[in-house]
Amino acid sequence: MNSNKNLVFLGMMGSGKSSIGYLVSKKLNLKFIDIDNEIEEKVGMKISEIFEKKGERYFRDLEELITLKKLKINYHVISLGGGGFINEKIKREILLNHFSFWLDW
Repeated sequence: MNSNKNLVFLGMMGSGKSSIGYLVSKKLNLKFIDIDNEIEEKVGMKISEIFEKKGERYFRDLEELITLKKLKINYHVISLGGGGFINEKIKREILLNHFSFWLDW
């Protein structure tokens, strides 16, 4: 791949973003970032626990912060969280500056 852009996998929960993203990253010899995993590591809780204990607003704010930060790193394969693309800031950044793939099962 001759670009500094990231490959970003989008889609609903369970569409294969993480699995396919990981396989593509290995094939292209690129680093892989799973946004949901990044959030879980930052907070020390599973996504479901974050929603339950801290609420959706907290999760979405953190998701925006982490996603926009990770999108600044070039030449990676990134799996976006299932609802991340509904965020206008994230959506705009991806559409303007990265290659995106919508996985639809």
